[in-house]
Amino acid sequence: MEQLGPMHHFYKRALMTFAAMMICAAFLLPAQCKGESGSTRKVVIFVWDGLRPDSISASTTPNLWNLSRNGVVFKNNHATYPTFTMMNSSSFNTGDFPDKVGFYGNTVYVPRPSGKRADGTPADYNQPVFTEDWNILLTLNSFYDNQLFMVKRLLQAAQENGKTTAIVGKTGAAFMFDLDRKGYGIDENTVFPKSLAGELQSAGYALPKNTPVMWPEIRLASSNGDPTGRPSPARLIDKVTSDPATGRTSTCVPANKYMMNAYLQYILPEKNPDISVIWFRDPDTTEHIYGVGSKAYLDALAGMDTMLGQLISQLKSLGQYDNTDIFIVSDHGHNNVSGDLSLFPLRTITNGAVGSTNGVSGYSVSGNVRLAQLLADNGVTVNVFDGVGYIYDPVMSGIMADGKQVYPDLTDTDGSVTRATGNKYTTRSFEVQGTLPPGSVVIAANGGSDYLYIPSRDVSLVKKIVVFLQEREEFGAIFVDDKYGNIPGTMAMSTVRLENTAGRNPDIIVSYNFNENAVIQGVKGIEYESMSKMNYRGMHGSFSPIDVNNTLIAVGPDFRTGITDDIPSGNIDIAPTVAWLTGLNLPNTDGRVLYEALKNTTVTVSTVSSNKLIQSDPATGLTFYQPTAVLNSGAKVDNGKSRYHIVLSTSTVSDSTGKSVTYFDYAKAVRQ
Repeated sequence: MEQLGPMHHFYKRALMTFAAMMICAAFLLPAQCKGESGSTRKVVIFVWDGLRPDSISASTTPNLWNLSRNGVVFKNNHATYPTFTMMNSSSFNTGDFPDKVGFYGNTVYVPRPSGKRADGTPADYNQPVFTEDWNILLTLNSFYDNQLFMVKRLLQAAQENGKTTAIVGKTGAAFMFDLDRKGYGIDENTVFPKSLAGELQSAGYALPKNTPVMWPEIRLASSNGDPTGRPSPARLIDKVTSDPATGRTSTCVPANKYMMNAYLQYILPEKNPDISVIWFRDPDTTEHIYGVGSKAYLDALAGMDTMLGQLISQLKSLGQYDNTDIFIVSDHGHNNVSGDLSLFPLRTITNGAVGSTNGVSGYSVSGNVRLAQLLADNGVTVNVFDGVGYIYDPVMSGIMADGKQVYPDLTDTDGSVTRATGNKYTTRSFEVQGTLPPGSVVIAANGGSDYLYIPSRDVSLVKKIVVFLQEREEFGAIFVDDKYGNIPGTMAMSTVRLENTAGRNPDIIVSYNFNENAVIQGVKGIEYESMSKMNYRGMHGSFSPIDVNNTLIAVGPDFRTGITDDIPSGNIDIAPTVAWLTGLNLPNTDGRVLYEALKNTTVTVSTVSSNKLIQSDPATGLTFYQPTAVLNSGAKVDNGKSRYHIVLSTSTVSDSTGKSVTYFDYAKAVRQ
């Protein structure tokens, strides 16, 4: 099929726009024609996964920098805690907190369903499952009787109102916006509807190689290849740890370019969506692999900025730019993974080998924590599982100042640990085998926070785990299901909007500890993380202010020009604001319409209360242990400290409509 050029699309769109204006003039109210109440306005939500606000500059992201000068920069925006991708996709999607939505991704424990992953392989629901996968999302949605989200979603409301929608990008995070597949979509694993897949093929586009899993009738061309595949990152000589000194480019750029091209050159001009959600995994994935501040991280930012320029150019070419409100937003911030730098000094990396300690210019060699092994080896419970097999993590699990490893290298001499002789490992397997034994604890290891499920609901076991977490300095703020009552040194989940009425929440959610002022590669912010086979150098998900404070910039015909908004806002505000702009009914959201940033509104912000501090009751009589020893028999902190409590910072905004919203700034563990 002949591919039509941009000028054809321009004239086609111009005629359609003219016709729409004539209809609008004849049948609609003046405010609707102008878009002030949103009936004809278009919206693009462009998510730069993991974009820290301090990553934006005239030199690193010139297109975004220039765009921000023409719109509104929200300086005090808040991610939803836990600051994971899928949790915040849920907030973008609904305008609500987890307690109301009932969704707890990224990794959750729901042991009863059965189904497959997006690549067609079976998913093992006896283990915690990773939800960045359309097939797992559909399986869970079916398990919950089509109520994976217990509230109405933004694109669902748009489609019910006759609007055309499109989602593009990162698997799972973008897909969950259109769980019913009633719009148009292309992500890293599939295309929908099936008719769009056929159209793209006919127009000469390759398809994501896993598309036939969703549509078995689709046959990929022999030349299709793997357009959303990613090359392996650079590794140290241990072959498992990333090498930030050698890895200088983002592994995500080619896949992102492919999906953006399909959107800009086909979906946007041919399908003319009213609301588009574009979500790409940079800079987040590159930050995970190589760390914030690395050369590859800068390359990721450049790739995203180039695509933003292409989006603006195409919207202008199609005559849509002046009628489109654009949100540039990130789902969360991002920290470098590291333990306390006084315990784990930064080190050089040369020719793939970790070298000597090197002050502030070196690289992290610590921060990964295997909570399952800590609980088991310290006698809290032997029946603990995290669904992950053995892990070999010789660097990021911690190299101390004397060169010793926190988790020493071990060799499987008989195949009992790794199922093959001769394999190296640092921690053993904690997979669920068959039926859970009595007194089990299942950990959904998520990164900057972990979810702990206690199937027995044993209060004494919950309290025992809580004390252990309080005594280990790798862990920060602890939140416990309200049904367990007031446990000293914890906060009830309802305090931070995590207590779900349907009982889907974990029993304990714990943030890993962080230091928002420590510096690695010229960038502030470090945190511990749950250990995984990925051996990441960057992470989010904690209650650190750096993870919570994320990017939000809005520009377009409905937004004021060239202002900085210091009033607290949050990811929960995106959906109600888009609904207001486009005339949709999305009732009773937790989030608010961002009126202070809009033109032509009489609503005012009447009250702002920032950084209100709330403290938990203290836990006393504790003995604290450093993360330099797996066993509590070593690395005891004997300096008179024996008390633990949590400090939670909140900010509240009210407006003249009577709407009031409380945002959560950070939560920090205090040991004294």
